[in-house]
Amino acid sequence: MAILLFSLAISAFLVLDSGKHPAPVQENISGRHGTAIIMTGAAARIPQEAALLEELYKRGKLKDVVFISGVSSGALNAVILNGILSGKMTWSEYRSILFNLKNSDIFIQEGKKLPVNTEPARNLYKKVVEGRLGYHQIGDLPYMTAISFTNIKDLVLKKRVYRMCSRKINEETDTTLSLVDIMMASSAFPVAFPAVRITNPKTIPDVEYIDGGVGDDHVPFQALLDFEKFRGIGVERVYIISRKSDSIPEIGEELAGLGLKDRKIYDRLGISLENVLKKDIIRRLETLEEKAPELCQRTYVWIPDFEKDFFLMNFNNLKEQYEVTQQWARIHNPVPLAQYLAPYRKKERNVRILLQRPFAIRQRD
Repeated sequence: MAILLFSLAISAFLVLDSGKHPAPVQENISGRHGTAIIMTGAAARIPQEAALLEELYKRGKLKDVVFISGVSSGALNAVILNGILSGKMTWSEYRSILFNLKNSDIFIQEGKKLPVNTEPARNLYKKVVEGRLGYHQIGDLPYMTAISFTNIKDLVLKKRVYRMCSRKINEETDTTLSLVDIMMASSAFPVAFPAVRITNPKTIPDVEYIDGGVGDDHVPFQALLDFEKFRGIGVERVYIISRKSDSIPEIGEELAGLGLKDRKIYDRLGISLENVLKKDIIRRLETLEEKAPELCQRTYVWIPDFEKDFFLMNFNNLKEQYEVTQQWARIHNPVPLAQYLAPYRKKERNVRILLQRPFAIRQRD
């Protein structure tokens, strides 16, 4: 009992240290407490994740959040979630921001070339994050929050992802860095958006950074494992939030909206952006199972599955996406991780059986 009380005391101190609006500490016999939220990238499907978050909030599932992790547009939702949970912003206000966005608020098309100009996105983040919420440095975030990004050199040579956190839980974290710079770097989708240089770095290389989701953080769970090790206590439950993988097979159609003339070359090569991203999500979830089997028993996946398709790079229909996802979320529940992965494992087994069958036939002959 003394050990349990000591652990809870440490947890209470860490939560109180995370800001002015700490999550309540609840005792439980497992020695774990608190909820973690992990969000993948979503690009222009950011309202799908936002709608899922609001539904969790309405169900009372976000009352004890102690950790938030995000990458790319998931990082943007992570910052806004800080504002909502701390009472600085309402869901209604966030919906209003999303519903009024259009492509020109995120990027400017300068001729028919890539990358596009993302200065409008920077101006938007400064207005909302710095001006409205008052978060200038990543250390200003009231909840323990990690945002992922990488750079081309580290991605190729080391597969290194940098997980910048609002508290010093790892070697690369610098809580004084510009939050807007970090958001811009994390959402710099390669090819389409330009790489971003972070101002005055001290703990990371002074280079240009891109979306951490193209590295090992498509599902940014590693920072949660770092957080659990840092505070010495695991979380009680984890919600992994992502966007729907659409049935649109051609990357050319996605890039057409960004002005790439020779986009059909990607289609002729059989490149499917959706398939690549979906497979990477499954791969990372399986890695999570291997690294943290006890945590996986407490992990739930919530990814919408409706008929309507939405392009990754079209920010002109965010209201429709939010409403469609909201309707879906009202009648669906987060799925335990093992249950979510089961169909993919069955498919993999069937593929292996088919691949082995010709060899077996030859052996009999």
